[in-house]
Amino acid sequence: MPKPTFLNLPDEKRQRITELAIDEFSTHPYRQASLSRIVARAGIAKGSMYQYFENKLDLYQWLVVEELERRRRDWLDNHSHVRGEGLFAELEQRALASVGFLLDHPRLARLAAAAMEPTSDAELRSLHSRLRQNELDALTRAIAEAMERGEIREDLDPRALAHLIEAMVLRGLPDAVLASAGVDVHSIDAKKSEETRIEEESWRGMVRQSLAMLQSGLTHAAPAVHA
Repeated sequence: MPKPTFLNLPDEKRQRITELAIDEFSTHPYRQASLSRIVARAGIAKGSMYQYFENKLDLYQWLVVEELERRRRDWLDNHSHVRGEGLFAELEQRALASVGFLLDHPRLARLAAAAMEPTSDAELRSLHSRLRQNELDALTRAIAEAMERGEIREDLDPRALAHLIEAMVLRGLPDAVLASAGVDVHSIDAKKSEETRIEEESWRGMVRQSLAMLQSGLTHAAPAVHA
C-alpha cells in the first residue's frame, strides 16, 4: 500500500505516477511490467518509487485493490440509474458497472480482468485468488439472502449459482458487448472509431435482456427431469 510520502505528493504528480502505473500494468503482463519504465516516463529517480511503495507487487496490489475500486465507485455514482432493491437490482448495477466502466476505461478494465484470472505466477497467485474469492463470497451471500426473501427458487446451490452468475454476468456480458463491435478488451483502445462505437442504449439493452433471462430461470419452478 502507498507510503505517506506518496500520499503527500502534490496531486498532479501523484496522479501522473498513478496513470503511468496503470498504463504499464494494463499494457504488459505483470512479470514484464517495469518500474524502470514508469519512473523514466515520470521523470523521477527509481529510488523515489521505493519511497512511495515497498516494491512492484505493492504498487500493483494498491492499483487493483484500492485505486480500481475507488474509480469504479466514482463511475457508478455518475452513471448508474438502477432503481429498486433485491438481487436482480444489485446484479443489474454490477453488470452495468462491468460493461460501462469497461467502455469508458478500457485500461482499467484490462487490469481488473487480469486480476480476476487464475495465474501460475507464485507472486500473484494469492492476491488473484483472494480477489476472486471475495467476489464469489459476496455473490453467494446475496443469493442466499434472496432465497430467504423468496426472490428466487430455494432448490439451488448458492455457491454454484454464484459461479454461474459471475461467468455469465460479470465476465460474459462485457465480452458479448465487445464482440458485437468486433473488438475485445485488448484491442478496444486501438480500434476506437465510429465503426466500433457501442451505443449506450444498445449495451444497456443487452444487460437488461440477459438479466431478464436469468431472472426467468431463477424464479420459475425447475423443469421435470425424465429418466
